[in-house]
Order: sequence, then structure tokens, then C-alpha cells
Amino acid sequence: MKLKQVELKNGETISYYEQGNSKETLLLIHGNTSSAIFFEPLMQILPKNQSVIAPDLRGFGNSSYKKNIETLSDFAEDIKLLLEQLGLNCVSILGWSLGGAIAMEFASTYPNMVSNLILLSSGSPKGYPVFTKDEKGQPMIPHVYKKKEDMALDPVQVLPLLNIYETKNSQMLATIYNYVIYTGHKKPDNDANLRWMNEAVKQRNLVDVDWALANFNISSEPSLYQLGNNKLSNLKAKTLIIWGDKDVTVPKIMFDETVRLLPEATVLVYENAGHSIVVDETEKLAIDIVHFIS
Repeated sequence: MKLKQVELKNGETISYYEQGNSKETLLLIHGNTSSAIFFEPLMQILPKNQSVIAPDLRGFGNSSYKKNIETLSDFAEDIKLLLEQLGLNCVSILGWSLGGAIAMEFASTYPNMVSNLILLSSGSPKGYPVFTKDEKGQPMIPHVYKKKEDMALDPVQVLPLLNIYETKNSQMLATIYNYVIYTGHKKPDNDANLRWMNEAVKQRNLVDVDWALANFNISSEPSLYQLGNNKLSNLKAKTLIIWGDKDVTVPKIMFDETVRLLPEATVLVYENAGHSIVVDETEKLAIDIVHFIS
């Protein structure tokens, strides 16, 4: 895993991990409240010759955040510029969580640049809503925030994380991860986890990302936020959907929605795995990825 940096044509600096030298490149796109370092266990176990690129998205980890993102297509544009800069015309993409939504946006916008698409514990093609909360902090489904400024004050999903980022409280973020991310049968090694959390607290775009993800809808159906632009119909890549049945961050209803909207996709459900399948089933995941993209 070599850490590199490249300046994109749009002025953003993207930090990324790179390894291997195979013909087919696998691009790994991380989730919200994380960074590329979270793919470390997977990168260590993939075949050594497999070409892998894992960037920190704009505003995450060691990448810059000069211009605020407004939609997930801003991330997709960064990825296009990154691939062009690295001389890559077509890649396989794995997107985890938020990264899955960005991967779908990219593969629907630039269908000829993606050969295989793997959606790992991914948000739906209809986004990830943030519901308003009652006085006990419970979500008031189906009521959603109408303005970004109001969502920025959400007492459960937003404010606590903003506070953690402000104070760089990696230990508190690790506690949250234990409750909502590491809900499968394995927890990561403490030292590795703290190293990952130290990278995750560098995030500078939480509210922008939450709002962009809530408003993301590339299906042909309305969501609670947007009508849907039907961009998903442009998708050409062979697609694999992977989900863990102990995932509380992407619940079964959202997984089912993704499966329904991508009827041609291959679907794998990992038993006793939570939102971080990279931790729960590292070896199995690596085997399934290699099998799918080869």
C-alpha cells in the first residue's frame, strides 16, 4: 500500500493508496465518516498483483476540500479526473456505503469507464434520507428536513459527529462505530481501529455529504426528497450487491430497494456481518471480489 497524492485539473488534491500492477484496476470508494484507510484489511488480503486504487474523497482524510460539494456528481467528477490523470480508461469499482451511491452515480454518468460494479453495504439508488427527530431523538418517519441548515442541527446523526470532528475525538468516534458499524461478529484490532478513526475525524464535509446523499436519486421513482432522474438506466456494468444481515446502518428495507431497482445484479447476503464487511468477512469478501471481476 503506497500513499500517493495527485492534483486534479479542478484544483483539488486527492490522496490515494495504490498497489499491484495487474491489467484490470479495482477502484475502492469509501463511505461517509471514514477514509480510504478503512480498506486496509481488504488491500492486505487481495492478490498482491491486483491493481488497486483507494482514494480519500474530496473533504475526507488527506484530500483537499477547496470547493464544497453540492451533489454526489461532484465526487463522480473528481473520480473521472483522477482516473484520467492516472491513464485509466476503464476500471472495476467497489463502493462501500456512501461510496456505493457515488459508484452508481459514476457508472451511470460514465458507463464506458466501468466494467464491473460492486455495491458493498451501499446506500440505495434513491439516496439515504435523514428523518427529523422527536424530543426523544427517535426518527419521525416519513418526515425529512426541507433545508440543509435544519438538517445540520439534527441532534442524532449530525451534531454529535460535527462535535467529534471539531475536537478530533477519535475515541468517541470509535464508540459510535461499535454501536452502528461494527454490528457483525467481529471487531477490528484496537490499534488498527484507532489509526482508522484518526483518519476519519479529518472529515470536513459532513453536512454537505449528508444533504447530497439525501437528495441523491438516480431511479425513475420519487424519493422523499427528489423525483428521480432515471440515470440508473444508463448503467452498463456487470453488478454485484453485497450486504450483511446484521447491518443496522443500511437496513434491510434499503438493501431490498437496491436489489429491486437493479434486477440484473448478482446478490450476496453475508450472515452475521454488519456494516463493515471488510472487517467481518475480509477473506470471503476478497475471494468474492476476485471471482466477480475476473
